[in-house]
Amino acid sequence: MLSLTFLLAAAGALQAETTLLGNKGLASQKLDADSIKAVLLGKKATLGSDRVVIIIVKASDAQDAFLKEHVGMTTEQFNTHWRRLFMSGGGSAPKMVDSDAEALKLAAETPGAVVVGDSAKADGLAVLATK
Repeated sequence: MLSLTFLLAAAGALQAETTLLGNKGLASQKLDADSIKAVLLGKKATLGSDRVVIIIVKASDAQDAFLKEHVGMTTEQFNTHWRRLFMSGGGSAPKMVDSDAEALKLAAETPGAVVVGDSAKADGLAVLATK
């Protein structure tokens, strides 16, 4: 019985994928690797007709790995990049939250919001990233 529970948990973990999610209003947007990088670094400020609002979790290993893969930065380096950009008048700083659940909830409520999150928990959010 214990091994069956373990196998089911492992199968669920394999189906989950950390990806870029967005507010449901962005459902028609599909982003390739270059577009993901441009959005996250503030070089692309709109998606469709919506102004991008980036939501970041203060500490998340999955988010850290995603940012490292897609923009070559840790979450701390990413936040430093945005502080510099904000101070120079080059963009609006990402909204910072304490938990993944809070980030997903805020993204669902905020037009133009994008967030790094688990696709299995994307209830009501659009999966923006393409492979």
